[in-house]
Amino acid sequence: MKFPKEKVLIMQEINDCLACDDFFGIFKLKDKILESSDQLERKIFDDLLFATFVIGNFDDVVLIASELKRKGIETYPTLYYTLLALIANEDLFQAVSIIKNSKILNNPEIKSLYQEDGANYSNLLAYAERYPNFSLLLLMVNYVNGIIREINGTKDINRDYLLFRFFDLINLIYELGYPLKIIQELSSVMKVIFNLSL
Repeated sequence: MKFPKEKVLIMQEINDCLACDDFFGIFKLKDKILESSDQLERKIFDDLLFATFVIGNFDDVVLIASELKRKGIETYPTLYYTLLALIANEDLFQAVSIIKNSKILNNPEIKSLYQEDGANYSNLLAYAERYPNFSLLLLMVNYVNGIIREINGTKDINRDYLLFRFFDLINLIYELGYPLKIIQELSSVMKVIFNLSL
């Protein structure tokens, strides 16, 4: 009965770290979490990726998410933080690859919300209040796909352009009437991605 004790200890450590915003403390549990991944609740992986993103270890976010996917673990938040990390790294082509290879995002009903003819931030508004994690993920999928369609190989993706488009996204969803918690979340991650102090 060794593992239940280990599982409880990991959960307690994460909760203690979250309580005092010790995100690096959560990141330091990475190996322990990945070793015990088959026994842990999905929220622990979401917390690990969130903490890793917040401290700015964007490459580690992508590596952890890749390891989790190899273990068959994929959630809305794991995909969301992976896309955010790739935006921060200005690697939108890898972000598109993640989207194309995601089991969740290839569900036909979900896919219809981000394919070119269905990509519409108004369509996602219906999900925003009850399913914020789903909405945030789909907003990022549409953001990535929209930029890829815009550049269409004609110009390089640069940080200033990504920031401009992120501001544009936040303004648009504000005008559409998205819940404040979605707008605050995107404003918060924008500060991390672009290293802003607003």
